Amino acid sequence: MKRWGSLAVLVAILAAPPVWASTLSADEIKAEMLDRTIVTWRFGMRITMRYRSGGAVTASAMLGAVEGAWAARGNEICSTFPSGPAKGTSCVSFRRDGPGRYISSEGVRFRVID
Repeated sequence: MKRWGSLAVLVAILAAPPVWASTLSADEIKAEMLDRTIVTWRFGMRITMRYRSGGAVTASAMLGAVEGAWAARGNEICSTFPSGPAKGTSCVSFRRDGPGRYISSEGVRFRVID
């Protein structure tokens, strides 16, 4: 009987979606990422980003750095870069992927390091 009880608890834990699975609101994004260093890996390179409270966003990698602008639209963050591999405007939402870890609606995994 104990075995069935343990199995039921395990099934309940595995079936419940993790708390961090839901899309973050714009306020949550700002509270957790604004003026903090964000790190990801793309195309085999470490990329560091920083969304600043004044609406500027910076991205830097081994090949150089670029500055752009960002704005919240609903629960998405829209970033506009004048040049570089991410030239133009893209809007993404975010969800938690663990403590200090996130995943964008484009499937990019990253972490906040400070």
